[in-house]
Amino acid sequence: MIESKYAWQLVAPDDQLVKTLENDYQLPNLVAKYVVNQGLKTPEEIQAFLQPGMEALYDPAELAGMDAAIARLMQAIESGESIVVYGDYDVDGMTSTAIMFWALEIMGAQVDYFVPSRFEQGYGPNLAKYQELAANGMQLLVTVDNGVTGADEIAWLKSQGIDTIVTDHHELPEQLPDAVAVVHPRLPREAPSYPFGDLSGAGVAFKVASALLEAPADEVIDLAALGTVADIMPLVDENRIIVAQGLMAMREDARPGVAAILSIAGKNPEDLDAMSIGFTIGPRLNAIGRLDNPMLGVQLLLSDEPEEAETLAQQVETLNQERQMLVEDVTNAATQMLTDQATTHAVNVVVGEGWHEGVLGIVASRLVDATGKPSIVLSSDGTQAKGSARSIDGFDLFTPLDQHRELFTAFGGHAGAAGMTLPLDNVGQLQKVLDEAAVAQNLSEKGKADLSILSQMDGSDFNRETFETLQMLGPFGEGNPEPIFEINVSAVQQVKTMSDGKHLRFTAVTDQGNLPVIGFGFGATADQLQGHFQTIKLVGAMSENVYRGMTTYQLMLKDLQAEGSSIMDWRTTKLTRQLLQQNADYIFFNKKNYDQLAGQVGANGRAIFIDDAYNYTQLGTLALVDLPNSLDELGELLNFVPAQAIAPIFYTKTPTYLQKVPDKADFGKVFRFVQSFQNVNLSGQFKQVANHLQMDQSMLNLIFKVFLEANFVTIENGFLNPVTNPSTVDLTETKAYKAFMKRRELEKQLIYSSTAELETLLSDLSNQEK
Repeated sequence: MIESKYAWQLVAPDDQLVKTLENDYQLPNLVAKYVVNQGLKTPEEIQAFLQPGMEALYDPAELAGMDAAIARLMQAIESGESIVVYGDYDVDGMTSTAIMFWALEIMGAQVDYFVPSRFEQGYGPNLAKYQELAANGMQLLVTVDNGVTGADEIAWLKSQGIDTIVTDHHELPEQLPDAVAVVHPRLPREAPSYPFGDLSGAGVAFKVASALLEAPADEVIDLAALGTVADIMPLVDENRIIVAQGLMAMREDARPGVAAILSIAGKNPEDLDAMSIGFTIGPRLNAIGRLDNPMLGVQLLLSDEPEEAETLAQQVETLNQERQMLVEDVTNAATQMLTDQATTHAVNVVVGEGWHEGVLGIVASRLVDATGKPSIVLSSDGTQAKGSARSIDGFDLFTPLDQHRELFTAFGGHAGAAGMTLPLDNVGQLQKVLDEAAVAQNLSEKGKADLSILSQMDGSDFNRETFETLQMLGPFGEGNPEPIFEINVSAVQQVKTMSDGKHLRFTAVTDQGNLPVIGFGFGATADQLQGHFQTIKLVGAMSENVYRGMTTYQLMLKDLQAEGSSIMDWRTTKLTRQLLQQNADYIFFNKKNYDQLAGQVGANGRAIFIDDAYNYTQLGTLALVDLPNSLDELGELLNFVPAQAIAPIFYTKTPTYLQKVPDKADFGKVFRFVQSFQNVNLSGQFKQVANHLQMDQSMLNLIFKVFLEANFVTIENGFLNPVTNPSTVDLTETKAYKAFMKRRELEKQLIYSSTAELETLLSDLSNQEK
């Protein structure tokens, strides 16, 4: 079977409300279901959701601290003061910086910007850098996407007569900095003055720019959209408007920097959606901050010259490719470490020497996806370990580590993610603290994460009409997820892997037509899907694919489940070395075969004798090398040793099924020969006897066994002699004859049956009462 990663929840919305929306407002069924699931009920709410226009943006003056911030900025602009915009090295920080710098420059300010290095200044306020900027003549500091935690650093600036304006969206600390203004969507704490508290850093910068211009800063709403999606902010309320309008602006006239990134990535600006930001633009911009100077990112976003933008974008693409290779290398090394660990833990902690710090968060996320466990990935320089942590839903990583700050030289984060530096000697204690936290928080009892399914669909539903209907619900992202559908599948065809086995594509056969399926990260299931299951169900989102002018619609796989073991037909008449090199558990029913062939099983597989198979509670691909003694023996194995897949080989060197069944004439011919000769040397003359009788050697050997059991002959020291006046015996009732016929029937069922017949038999054997 293939177990699903998620707990599927087919959402059942208020049917009456759905019908009302369909009948009274002519909404398509899927749209009505979706908006109801999103908690939207009134016509006004639904219209605002389906038509997110600029007119619905909130007045930026409602943001706490905005009036004071604008007054101080206007004073600095009019006085020609030296202003520095201080950002952050991720996409939200880069776009925030670009927005604020653009707005101040267009207003005539004397302004410059600085984006800190992940490796030199780190995230947020940095006193040494502030002092350097002050020494270079900075008179007003404007922070974007950071600064709210900089009470001490900003106090130093104030002592030097330098004002600060903080614009931020991160968690509010107990002590706010003593700045001229703190512009934050969740201030004041008790009763925020702003209607929407989940703006990104770029969103806050966009609101400041709009206040400065006294009109929505639509020329940079594309940058606000980039920051909002890349920072995984909920795409609801005002964020939905920002992203929808920003995507529209990019599709119609992408700025040179964005157009250059998309061109190098082979993407068309006209096809941009939120996913394009999340998987194409965002990772490339983030690669700058992970590996190089993030000032490059702001320069690219602000570039007005296509040629300059293309040159900068190529640098970014090179960094992104380097980032991809680093992520791959570190992920492979970390995965191998977890595999090699003598003891498994509820929380993964891996340490590698000299791993690049810029990719450790990505690798931690990869390990979470691969193992389903919270993961910490650390890079060691021999004395210190530095890295990132990522958690799963329902497990708070931050609190237990926050209670043991004595372990760290630096630590910060929240329940789902954290960053840390600690002495290498403390890593063992870190693992212990996390193991204890796992017990305290009942991590082992956490169920699968829920996956909400909008509706069940069939292959015929994946068409242009459905796709265009679903586009009414975008942009999709955090807080406004892409609709997920459940598909019942009768079979899968044309299973192929992509990107060195990482990804998967196949055709799903449904009752109402075939459906192309793409599964990123599902490559490991390819072998299993080659076989046959009793039931297969898929869940995923609908996507459009345009190739050579032809448009098709496909399922982007999110999860799958299959009942019963996958059955893959590996039967062969020749047991090759290559066949024994698969990633499988090779079960031997015959001890002699096991002794001869176990050493030839490849490093990715295991050779297991049948008696030892019952020591395993779960096996992967169950490769049945040779024939069992009976169907009962095979059924017992399939029942008591669960496997992900069954791969019957059933090799036998001398097939009984191909032998002729001896009839009365055959028995008579041999009987007459036996009565005619004395002391026949079977060890030396067996072949000549078979030739004399014009009989197959295998059948002759069977007849001699039957005669021996029936007391027709004696065989002593290899010499055959007749028995005088033997008793009459029904030769077909002898054990030897019955064993031959039983073996023949077993081979008929297991070796010489069709694939469909074998699948049915193995499925029946697997489903027997235990």
